[in-house]
Amino acid sequence: MKYITLNHSIIEDLQTIVKTDKRHKSRIRAQAFLLNEQGIKIPEIAKIINISQRTLYRWFDRFDNNNLHTVHELAGRGRKPLLNVDEHAHSVKVHIKKHKF
Repeated sequence: MKYITLNHSIIEDLQTIVKTDKRHKSRIRAQAFLLNEQGIKIPEIAKIINISQRTLYRWFDRFDNNNLHTVHELAGRGRKPLLNVDEHAHSVKVHIKKHKF
């Protein structure tokens, strides 16, 4: 059984992440920390958010109250984009002008 203790400002920051963050995994992690703060045990949290207990323990080990960046994904994780819009915006504009859609 693992519990993390959160101060009031961290709880507010995590609630903001749950409500407004663009990244799904960050919202899920923040929610897991908030559930744990409420006294819900790891096995129950794992069932609620549908992930393994091992993953939750890794999140909790990595969590740092002083640095909310630990709620977000590590750099380099996840699928890389197939298309970089910034790089291809010009070619898209040229194609649209050429074919006059």
